[in-house]
Amino acid sequence: MKKFLLPLLLIISVISGCGKEKVKPSADSLLTAEAVNRIEVIRSAYQGKDSPALKNMTEEKLADEIFRGLNFEKAELLFTPKFVRITGEFIFVSLNWRGVWQTVKSRSLENRGTADLVLQRENLKLTRIEGDNPFVVPAEK
Repeated sequence: MKKFLLPLLLIISVISGCGKEKVKPSADSLLTAEAVNRIEVIRSAYQGKDSPALKNMTEEKLADEIFRGLNFEKAELLFTPKFVRITGEFIFVSLNWRGVWQTVKSRSLENRGTADLVLQRENLKLTRIEGDNPFVVPAEK
């Protein structure tokens, strides 16, 4: 009987401990998730050459720079976020990236790098890119 009493008490204490209120995520945690999701949407729009979506999610000057680089047949970008830093005005998403572009001449170009994608905190628009720009097709050799 004593053999079953200890495991039964452990099971009851675990079950009763799991039934409490759920932890609410902080405002910074929610903002971080939104920023990472926005970066993924921008990545998908770039791969699909969705100019209206890119224009809507980036600052005008940066959007023009990205539009000039849409001279590929197909692109695959992989973003691996490392960390997010939130300031009063901006959100910095630091990430490693890897890209493969298929050119018009059916050549495959690859590149990789690290970058900080800087979003405005207020509207989550991409304002600038610090480091290696993942939205630039590498030059053919």
